[in-house]
This record gives sequence, structure tokens and C-alpha cells, in this order.
Amino acid sequence: SLVEAARSLDIDFPYDHPSLNAIYANRDLKLKRIPKDMMHIVPTSILHSLEGMPGLDWQRLLKLQSRDGSFLFSPSSTAYALMQTGDRKCLAYIDRIVKKFDGGVPNVYPVDLFEHLWVVDRLERLGISRYFQREIEHIMDYVNRHWTEDGICWARNSNVKDVDDTAMAFRLLRLHGYNVSPSVFKNFEKDGEFFCFVGQSTQAVTGMYNLNRASQISFPGEDILQRARSFSNEFLREREAQGTLHDKWIISKDLPGEVQYTLDFPWYASLPRVEARTYLDQYGGNNDVWIGKTLYRMPLVNNNTYLELAKLDFNRCQAIHQQELHGLQKWFVENDLKAFGVAPEDV
Repeated sequence: SLVEAARSLDIDFPYDHPSLNAIYANRDLKLKRIPKDMMHIVPTSILHSLEGMPGLDWQRLLKLQSRDGSFLFSPSSTAYALMQTGDRKCLAYIDRIVKKFDGGVPNVYPVDLFEHLWVVDRLERLGISRYFQREIEHIMDYVNRHWTEDGICWARNSNVKDVDDTAMAFRLLRLHGYNVSPSVFKNFEKDGEFFCFVGQSTQAVTGMYNLNRASQISFPGEDILQRARSFSNEFLREREAQGTLHDKWIISKDLPGEVQYTLDFPWYASLPRVEARTYLDQYGGNNDVWIGKTLYRMPLVNNNTYLELAKLDFNRCQAIHQQELHGLQKWFVENDLKAFGVAPEDV
């Protein structure tokens, strides 16, 4: 829409550039999957990108506004809505985040549920979550308070849900003793296939990856989780065979390695210390970059401090294990266990 506005003002711009044509093609494809009339009635992910949509009925769209005054927590989408409508709630949201971020705005705000969940996930996979037990308890209580039977989004009180955040929340809530129903994933299944957002044209690797991880935390008889695991396994194995295990939401150090480990060593067959050692090589720290309307970083999720602590902790644990092994070997020799038919490797 902004490009079209520039065209109407006779601003010199490469309107026929291949990159713009590709963007238009993707937009048209998405609109075919979500009819324009439908997007004015039901909250969809398009609310996050209204600045790219022409010919909108703003009076109808304002009824789909989020509680905080934004349009699906997107500053740019909300700013465009403000330009078109002068809505006071839009203005209040923009004014609030501009003040909070000292004159700038982030790619998306808030991201409270996403940030909380991914912090816990990183700490657990790095093997250092035991140092943050109280904080993690508070986080999981917070996530549980905002959990719904329809799923969750990256921010609380969202009318749009996604499988990525829902799967991560489901897995962590179950592992921390909360009672959550797997029927939530029925909201992300259609004709035997699972999706991240309604109307999404392509599925994200990370969305299917986290769905697969969630499906492993299952009890007998939970058929929806079996279907989710089968679908996500097939999707990820196919991408693995094609060499296309890259994601549209994040540029990470070793996403293919993370996916391969999860497929080869599911939750019930994975040893925490082995997983921690493997993830030390896969975790990118400060170098991981997230992809949205801009490239951005999430320092509470990815940072070198976690990585440094995890390495120190792993080395310390290894030193303790080696000391224990040395003690056992000494005990074996001192008590002449070999004479009783006990081999050193048995110890």
C-alpha cells in the first residue's frame, strides 16, 4: 500500500523490480487463501501486515483490534491503521511504545509469551535451568494463566493463535506438571495436515520442529499427538533430504543439527547431559538473528552469557564425574575386585 501511495504521488521508484513483484505475488497468494471479506470478519495473521494491503474496510477492521490498541502487536500495521482512521487506541499504543523504546519501535511488541517460553527452553537445553528454578516457576505460572483451549500466540490476549508458540507452551507446561489437553492442536489441523497460521502459504521449519517436540510428550490414546508427530516427522525428514532445513523466522547457527537430534533422539530417548553437550555446539548465542519485518535480536533468548555459563557448568560437571570415576577405579584396585571376577568396565 505504501508503494502504491508513492506511485500515486509520482515518486521515482523501481516499481517493476523483481523483489517487489515477488512480494506482490506472495501477497496475492496469501489473499487467495484468506479471502478479503473473511479477513474483515475473523482475526488472521494478515492483521499483522495491514500496511501491505490495499482497499481495506477500516470500520470493520477496527472491530478486530487487539486489547492493547494494536493490530496484532505490529507497530507498522498499527501506525498505518492510525494514518487511515485516526483511531485513539492506535495512537495510544504507538505513543506508549515510542516512549518505552526512547523514540524507536521494535519489529513487534509485546512478545511476552514467546520470550518467556524460549528463555526456559534455552536454559533447559543448555543444562543450566537448575540455577533459575524460581524464575522458571514464575514463568510457567504466567504462561499457564494465559493458556487457552484454542492455543496461544507470541503475546497474551491475542485473538490469533499459532502452532509454534502453542507447541512450545504445551511441551513445557506438561513437563512442568501442568494439565493441558492435546486437543488444542485440533485448531491447527485440516485435512490431515498441520499448519502454523490459518491461511499460511508455506510452513516454517521451526513451527513443525516445535510441533514435533510437543508431540513426543504424549500419553497412550492421544491420537492427535500421534498424527502431529507423524506429519511433522515426514515434513522435517523431507526437508532434511532436500537440504532445506532453513527457516523463515530465524537465522540460527545449526538448525539442521537441532532438527536431526530431535528426530534421531526423541524426548524419551534423550539424556539431558548428552543433549546439553550437543546443544552447546548448536546454540548461536549473540549471533542468532530473528526474521520479521526487520532483522532483530532477542538478547534474553540468545546471548553469550548463557553460552559461557553453560560451558563452565558442563566442564565443572565433567570434572566431578571424572573425580568420581577415579575414586571408583581406586576402590576397584584397593579391594582387588578382579579376583572376584569383576572386570574394570563393569565398574
